[in-house]
Amino acid sequence: MVRVRDILAWLDGFAPFRYAASWDQGGLQVGDPDAPVTRLLVALDPSSATIEEARTLACQCLVSHHPLLFQPLKTVRTDHFPGNLVITALVGGIHLIAAHTNLDAARDGTNTVLSEKLSLTQLEPLERDPAREGEERYGGMGRVGLLPRAMTLAELAAKTQDALGAVAVRAVGDETRRVVRVALCSGSGGSLLEQAFKAGADVFVTGDIKYHDAQRAVEAGLALIDVGHFASEQLIVRPLAAFLQRQAALHRK
Repeated sequence: MVRVRDILAWLDGFAPFRYAASWDQGGLQVGDPDAPVTRLLVALDPSSATIEEARTLACQCLVSHHPLLFQPLKTVRTDHFPGNLVITALVGGIHLIAAHTNLDAARDGTNTVLSEKLSLTQLEPLERDPAREGEERYGGMGRVGLLPRAMTLAELAAKTQDALGAVAVRAVGDETRRVVRVALCSGSGGSLLEQAFKAGADVFVTGDIKYHDAQRAVEAGLALIDVGHFASEQLIVRPLAAFLQRQAALHRK
C-alpha cells in the first residue's frame, strides 16, 4: 500500500527538498503522512479547480509545483483564501504536497525540461550552490546552453512559442540579431539577470520580466524572451506524473 510518506520519499529522491530556497515552503502542506493513497493528481497549482478535479477523480493526493501556503495562517476560514482551500482539501480527504524550488534546482527538474524543449546543448547551471556540487540530483538554478545553430531573435521567439504550445511570448531586443548562447530560468527569472550577463548569454528566456529589468537588459546587450510564468513551468507536470507512476509500479512489485 502506498502512503503519503512514500510519495514524499519518491519526490525527495527525484528533487531533494533540501535544494529548496530558504524562503520556500514545500513538502506535505495539508494532510496525514500515514494516510493511504490509491490515486494522485499532479498539477502546477493547488487551486479550487485542481482540488475539485482531484476529488472528482477519486484522488487522495494532489502533488503541485507551487505551494498553497507560503506564510503562516492567522485564520482558517471558509470565506478566506487560502484557508478555504485548506478546509476543502481536509474535508475531501485530499493531501496536498508541493515540490517547488527544489524541483527547479533538480537535475531533471523544470529548467532541464525547458532546456530540452529549446534543444539546448552543453548545459550548465545559471546559478549554482557550491555546497551542492557533486550531488547527483543537483542541477542548479536556471540553465545556460547553446542552440543547435545560430538564429535570429525573431526565429528563436517563434521556436519558443511553438515549443511551449503556441503560447504568446514577448521578445525584447533587435529581432534580426543572431543568437546562439541562451540563458533560461523557468517561472520568474528576473533575479537571475546578473547571472545571465555574467554567463555571456545572447538572450535570456524566462517569465515575468519587469519593465525596468527589460530596459537594463537591452542596454547591456542582452535580448529577452518573456514566456510568462505558467508556460515555462507547466512543462514539468507530465514528466513528474510519469516519474511518480513508475515509482508506484515499482512499489507494487
